[in-house]
Amino acid sequence: MLFVAHHINEYFMHDRASRFLGPEDCRLILPIASSDMEDEDSDASSVAYVDPADFAAFEYGVFPIGSSVEKQMALAPHLVVGGAEVVRHKSDYGEAEQRLAKKTKALFFNQHNRRFAWGLTACSCTVRTYVFGMDDVWASPDMDIASAEGRQALVSLLVDWSLCPVDRLGFDPSIRYILDGDNGYPYLKIDVYEVGENTSHARKRAYYSQRCVGAADRLTGRRTRYFAASTDPKSMGEPAFLIKDVWSTSGSGSANDTRESSVLNILHAEFDGSSEFSNSFAQLVSAGPVSIRQGDALVADTTDTAFTGLPSTSRTRQHRRTVTKLEGSLISEADNENQVVVAIADAMAALTAAYAKCKILHGNINDRAILLQEAADRIKGVLADFDYASSVGDNVAEKP
Repeated sequence: MLFVAHHINEYFMHDRASRFLGPEDCRLILPIASSDMEDEDSDASSVAYVDPADFAAFEYGVFPIGSSVEKQMALAPHLVVGGAEVVRHKSDYGEAEQRLAKKTKALFFNQHNRRFAWGLTACSCTVRTYVFGMDDVWASPDMDIASAEGRQALVSLLVDWSLCPVDRLGFDPSIRYILDGDNGYPYLKIDVYEVGENTSHARKRAYYSQRCVGAADRLTGRRTRYFAASTDPKSMGEPAFLIKDVWSTSGSGSANDTRESSVLNILHAEFDGSSEFSNSFAQLVSAGPVSIRQGDALVADTTDTAFTGLPSTSRTRQHRRTVTKLEGSLISEADNENQVVVAIADAMAALTAAYAKCKILHGNINDRAILLQEAADRIKGVLADFDYASSVGDNVAEKP
């Protein structure tokens, strides 16, 4: 790894690079010592991606082309690891892969612009590389670094990671870390696209957030994240919107007509004006797929486009963002138990009304699906997150 990093660095510092690829388009990849998995039988370490300047140094270890490789190696242990994970273990691959999965799960939790992740295991002279998707994990054939062929394969991989577009590393270019906030704190700039049938005519709106109120806490699945956000970076202290970032399997019709947005529109059409339930469901602002630029085209970010060249995924997922009004907080941020009890009671009443009037079942009640709203005289529970909602139809017999 150091061999490749030194040569990539020298290549660009001496102006031998292609005129189509500058230092800002590349990154160094350096090993970082890790202390969270040390035991007498293992030697665990990590690999840091050195990303372009729009990724926060404190978050990802930004080492631009031209930096001293040795100096950055000394600084690296103080940074949160980004990019691939490497686990070296003296025993079998099973334990090494378990360690790798544990570290990758933490990677998704801590990096809010992480779409998928690469991984490496090195056991003796055998190296494997992995791609952690939403429902699948792909593993490469073994690379025997004791052979010239194996070393060539590993070097080619490291060079590709150094020079490829940042989205191929698993990062989401539509979520950017901004370091120069007015209050001195970094923040996220999140693009939300609203599109019709033709994704080339996407309408983009920027939101700003200093608070992820729900991180991706699972290795696989929808990998849902929630951000409290505003449309003005100067008003991030009082966010008015809740952005849900999710890899969803739901969808029908056009890119905007998803299950969640359709259900919310039905519920508000039924209950708006009702004194009891008019504010019991999340207020939809916008919804649309996340778009990634590939060359000159803007394409919807799906598992098909993200994992091109790999075997087919177990299921097709679409990366989407839904924006709703935030008039409170998640139930997990309640001040006391009484607020939790009231919010759950309100949510259950809203669930009953949704079924009685619209024959809609929520399908995924959890602590992120209930919001706390500050009403005129009390805290009120608001129902959100309708990705798994279903309409049971009018011909279903009533259950006792």
